[in-house]
Amino acid sequence: MSSSGINFGPVNASVQGKIIFPYSPPPWYVQYAPEIALAIFLGSLGIAMYLSPKFRKAVIDLLRHLID
Repeated sequence: MSSSGINFGPVNASVQGKIIFPYSPPPWYVQYAPEIALAIFLGSLGIAMYLSPKFRKAVIDLLRHLID
């Protein structure tokens, strides 16, 4: 989530005429995007199962069908 604080050289260092920038790690919300999306998806399924008896019955029937 935070950089190491190590300086790898000047920001505007030139290599063969190209301007390069030191490595900067992605922000935490980019790094953990798959986990965040999965948590939102599973949370919404959990809420739907809790609030909707029809949805709950459909999921239970699907799981019974997959197990048998």
